[in-house]
Amino acid sequence: MKKVIWAIIIILVIIAAGFSAWYFYFKKSPEGGACINNAKCEENLKCINKTCSSGKSGSSCAQKSDCATNYCVNAKCTEGKIGNNCAIHKDCQNGLLCQKNSCIQKPDYSQYFENVIISKMKPGTPPGPDNPLTATTTFAKTDGFEIDFKGVKSTTVGPYYFEFVNATTGETAISTKNLMDTNFAGRDIGSGTDLASLSSGEYDLNVYYQDKLVYSTSIIIK
Repeated sequence: MKKVIWAIIIILVIIAAGFSAWYFYFKKSPEGGACINNAKCEENLKCINKTCSSGKSGSSCAQKSDCATNYCVNAKCTEGKIGNNCAIHKDCQNGLLCQKNSCIQKPDYSQYFENVIISKMKPGTPPGPDNPLTATTTFAKTDGFEIDFKGVKSTTVGPYYFEFVNATTGETAISTKNLMDTNFAGRDIGSGTDLASLSSGEYDLNVYYQDKLVYSTSIIIK
């Protein structure tokens, strides 16, 4: 009888050991399951941040190429749609902007002014015939930057400022808020700054009127 009991115990131990081996070495994790490499995930899944991921919206990601949508924000795949999380404009679909970490519709500035002209001019020289403006969105760090608002509505009155935001990191590199006393007064106006403090790269130029984003475009610094 004892031999039978011991035989049963041995069989159970072997079964348990076999199951443990299968579970820890052969079982593949589903979407969202733990992993140490791709081999530990079910078919068509990748091991990202120690989590099996399909690349669909909400899946774990380390970079945008991990996502089928090509948008990776805060280690999660998104679709770049209105309301989705974002850090920079490129985290959102074309035509959308990133504001307060959320993708939003591009603002309509036509209710405030008709046109925005971005230009460069020689630093240290005031506007005039000896220093004509050159409309462009590509600058050298030695250029002076000017932004002019044309067709400003008579009702557009109050403070405005602009910012240069690094398009890769989302960090604000230049902000004229609290540095310049710039106000719309119901007529055309412009202001500017030097670019010496900026590193080469792409920036989002954001304009705020009464602390509301009203205009945004891309600027290249060489």
